[in-house]
Amino acid sequence: MTQQLYVDKTTGTFADQLTAMGLAVLCHDALSRAHASQQTDVIIEDRGPYYVLDLSHPLDDAALSRLDEPYMPIKVIVTAKNTESMPLDLPEQHTVVYERERDRRQEYLAVLNSLSAEERRAVRNNTASEAVRARLDGLEPHRDWDIFRAINPAALIGYNRLVVQWWQVRDAFPQVMRLVRDLFARTPNDLGAAEAAWKAVDKEKGWGIKPNATAGQLFNPSQGKGQNRPKPDRLSMGNVDGFWLVEWLKAVGFYCAALTKQLRGSKDRKTYVLAPIALSLREHDNVFNRFRHAMNRAETAVRSDVLASLRYTMELIRYAIAEGSGGLLARMLRAKSPRHVVAGFGSAFYKNLGNSAATMNLPFIGLPGWLRISSREDVSAALAVLLEHERIVQQFDESHSDEYELLLTYRDFCSGDDLEAFFAFTTSYSAFIIGRRERRRPARQFTTENLRRLIMTNDERLAPILESQGFQNIAYAIRQSTVTAQFRKQRGDRRYDVRYGLGQQLARKSYDSRVFIAELTDFLHKYNAENAQVMETRPGPYRRSIQVSDIDDIVKLVDTYGARTICNLLVAYGYARTGSSGEEETESDEATIVGEDADSFGDAESGDEDA
Repeated sequence: MTQQLYVDKTTGTFADQLTAMGLAVLCHDALSRAHASQQTDVIIEDRGPYYVLDLSHPLDDAALSRLDEPYMPIKVIVTAKNTESMPLDLPEQHTVVYERERDRRQEYLAVLNSLSAEERRAVRNNTASEAVRARLDGLEPHRDWDIFRAINPAALIGYNRLVVQWWQVRDAFPQVMRLVRDLFARTPNDLGAAEAAWKAVDKEKGWGIKPNATAGQLFNPSQGKGQNRPKPDRLSMGNVDGFWLVEWLKAVGFYCAALTKQLRGSKDRKTYVLAPIALSLREHDNVFNRFRHAMNRAETAVRSDVLASLRYTMELIRYAIAEGSGGLLARMLRAKSPRHVVAGFGSAFYKNLGNSAATMNLPFIGLPGWLRISSREDVSAALAVLLEHERIVQQFDESHSDEYELLLTYRDFCSGDDLEAFFAFTTSYSAFIIGRRERRRPARQFTTENLRRLIMTNDERLAPILESQGFQNIAYAIRQSTVTAQFRKQRGDRRYDVRYGLGQQLARKSYDSRVFIAELTDFLHKYNAENAQVMETRPGPYRRSIQVSDIDDIVKLVDTYGARTICNLLVAYGYARTGSSGEEETESDEATIVGEDADSFGDAESGDEDA
C-alpha cells in the first residue's frame, strides 16, 4: 500500500529535482491508468534531505498489474546520422526527427522576421490578426525544441540509449514499475539493492541491459568526464555512471520541469530546473506551461536569471487566482509568500567551447523572498509590484558595463529577501534614470505606491518614516530637483536647475548622521533659495518650499533610524513617480525595451554540429 515515495538529495544540484519530477510524472501516469475513473495527482514536497511524493492513491501491486500498455513520456531524437541505428520496431510516434523540427522552426522565424515590429509584438501577446495567424499556422516550433537542441549533439547518444532501453522493457512494464517503486519506497534509497534486482530481472528477460549508464552532464551538471574515482588509487579519464532507470527519470524530469535556452547573441546556454517546496504535479504543469511561454525569447545571462524569477512568480500567482480560493492560493496565503510553495530554480550556465560546453557555475535562483501576501487584496498588489519590476529590468542592456552592474545588484535583491540590496539598486538606478533621459532616451521609474507596498510588507517598522510629512516633503524636493526638473528642461522650461548626482552624493554622506544632515540641509537651503528666486522673476506655477518643521521631522527620524536608512528611503522615493496631478508625469508610455523586436526564439542556428 505504498502511497509515499522518497527521493534522496544526493548531488546538491538540480539533478535531484529532475529525479523527483520524473518520478512524479511516471507515478501520475500509472495512477491515472490504474484508477481511470478517479481524479489522480501527485504532490511533491521538499523535506530537507529528500523529496517526498504524496500519491493520491496507493501504488500497490494490484494497481501496477493493470498497467498493460507501455508508457513513453519522452521520445527518441532521430537525426540524419543516427537513423540506421534506430530499432526497427520503434514506432514513429515515439520519435522526433531533429532536422524536420529545425527546418520548421527556421521557416517560422523567416516568416516572423518578415512581419512589422507591431505585428511581431502582437504575435508575442497572442493578439495577432487573422491574416498573420494564417501565415504562421502550422509553423510554430515544437514545444520541446529547446530541449532537443540542448541534447543534440553532446548528450544525444546517451539520451537515446536511455529512451530505447525503456522501450525495450515495455512488455514487463508492471515489473519494472515495481522495481522503481521499491527503490524509492524508503529513505535512504537503496541503489545497491535496486541494481541487484535489475540484474535479476534483466537476466530473466534476456534484455542485455546493464544496470549502469553514463550520467550525462546535461542532467547532472556537477558531473562530467574527468578524474572521478571515489578511491584515488590510480588516474584515469572516464565518465560518471548512475543507475540507468534513475538517469532515465532525470531525462523525463528535464522535459517536465526544465527551461533551457541559448543566450542572446551567443551559443552559451542556461538551464533552470524548478525546485518545489509543496506543489502538486497538476499545479506544476499548468504554471510551468505559462512560464515557458513567458520565457520564449532569448535573453542575456543575468537578465535571464532575474526574469525567470519574476515571471515564474507572476505566473504562479495568476494561476492561483484563476484556480480560486482553495488549494494553491490558500497555501500561499497561509505561508504568506510564494517562496514557501516553490523555492526557485536550480540553474547551470554552460559556456560554449566549440565542440563541447563547460559548466561554469551552478547558482540557485530563488523566487522573490521579499514578496509577502496574506490576503486576496495583497495578491493583486503583488502582481502590480512584480510587473513594475519586470518592466524596469527589461530596459537594461547587459553589454553596457553600468547596466550590467545594475542587473547584478538587482539580482542579489530579487533572489533574496534583503531590503539593503534593493536600496543599493535604487541608489545606483537614480543615476541611470537621469543619465538615460539626458540622452533623450526613456527610462522607467518606480512608483511611490508600489515602493510603499514593497517596503511595508518587508519591514513594518519603517511605517513612521513613510507616514512622516517631513519625509514626504523632502522626498518631493529631491524629485523636483532631479527627474521633474529634467522633465521640464527637456520641454524648454529652465526655471529650475537639474541636480545631477544628488542621490549618490547623499548616499556617500550617509555613513555618519551629522555629515548626512549637513549635506541634506545644504541641499534644502539651495532648493528654497532657488524657489524664492524663481518666484521673484518668473510666473508660476511654483514648487513647494521646505519648512523648518520638515527638517525637524527628518532630524528626529535620523536620530531614531539612522542616516543610512533615511537616506536610502529618501533616494528611492525621491526618484520615483507619484502619478498625482500635482507633479509632472515623467515617464513615457512607450519606454524602449532592449531587444523588443528581436527574434522571439533566440538566434537562428548557424554552424550547429548535429550528431
